[in-house]
Amino acid sequence: MQPLRLALLGTGGRGQIYVDVLNRMEPGVAVWTAMCGRRKSTVSKFCADNQLNGVPQVIGVENLIARDDVDVALICTPDNAHLEPATKCFDAGMHCLVEKPLAHKPDDARAICETARASGKLLHLGFVLRHDPCAQKLREMVTGGAIGKLIACIAHEAVGWFHGSTYMRRWNRYRELSGDMLLHKGCHTLDIINFITDAYPKRVAAFGGLEVFRPRADAAEKCRACNLQSQCIYYTDQGAEYRERFYNTAGPQVLPEDFCVYNVNKDTGDTTALVAEFDNGMRLSYTMTMVSPKGERRLTFIGTMGEIRCDLESYRIEYFPLPDKPKEVIGVPRPEGFGHQHHDMALLTEFFDRIRQNGDPKRGTMDAYMSGAVAFAALESMETGRVVEIEGL
Repeated sequence: MQPLRLALLGTGGRGQIYVDVLNRMEPGVAVWTAMCGRRKSTVSKFCADNQLNGVPQVIGVENLIARDDVDVALICTPDNAHLEPATKCFDAGMHCLVEKPLAHKPDDARAICETARASGKLLHLGFVLRHDPCAQKLREMVTGGAIGKLIACIAHEAVGWFHGSTYMRRWNRYRELSGDMLLHKGCHTLDIINFITDAYPKRVAAFGGLEVFRPRADAAEKCRACNLQSQCIYYTDQGAEYRERFYNTAGPQVLPEDFCVYNVNKDTGDTTALVAEFDNGMRLSYTMTMVSPKGERRLTFIGTMGEIRCDLESYRIEYFPLPDKPKEVIGVPRPEGFGHQHHDMALLTEFFDRIRQNGDPKRGTMDAYMSGAVAFAALESMETGRVVEIEGL
């Protein structure tokens, strides 16, 4: 079995993760045959930092697709820069893993999926939560009929207050770059709802906007010039411990800039409430808030024969079967490793398996397209005040 020949596009934090994953895989599964970026200095430093100096360094996607030694492209460019590399790599005959979200605009998402289908190559999305043991147990229970016919899902995307504030000090606060926080952050949960229920959304109605981090006349534009420093939990210069927490939450490429989280320019929302109807008859009620005491994904699935409740952070599932049966608590063992190490490995392994087994490319495109469909429809609903129908591929 010949190793798959990989190209990495985008040498930032997510690209680093895939390099680390490949280092943990069995030798011979896959090999790097190109490291691609926009600037030679950035690509060279990335290769040097990761001891990849023997891997060809390619500047620009046009130079990458001219090569004949790449089977698979891992696209880890910024959210708003997925369309060009994905479509060109598909047209060049490569399988593509695209980081989440698929695209920051619905037209871009559709174009990527249509190009993938026309190429006959596989599209795989970087949704690591599909490989979370708790999410997989929920899917097993829901699709296996543990609560009968599924009729409703209640989901709260409870983004922790500290984590939520970090987005207001980085590029995510601009829709042109992130598509809105509902897409950038919420797509993980919206996707695993599709995964757990084995269903796709049909129509959406939503309300939301900027409710917490609104402009304040009593605050300054910069934290260090503000008279509210002593009473603001978001004050940027709270010492080394605060900076370390920000660094560990937002990622190694980001440090807290001296922006007031209220008065900095932004056009993303921080609060959303939506309802969606799915093709299996289920109705979803979803909220996203960005000032919760701690970050949690709280899910409740309601069926004709019972109810399942879960917080994905606790790895504890509560099962309430009908009629009048005792509650069952189902503990799911946490995977070993730090953070998403298990999930990242499982994600890449599944992608490689799909390629080797000639997996169905259509299913991958539908999963990818529908992962952002609720968010795109919800944003349109908020702007128009109408229920928005989701068009299929």
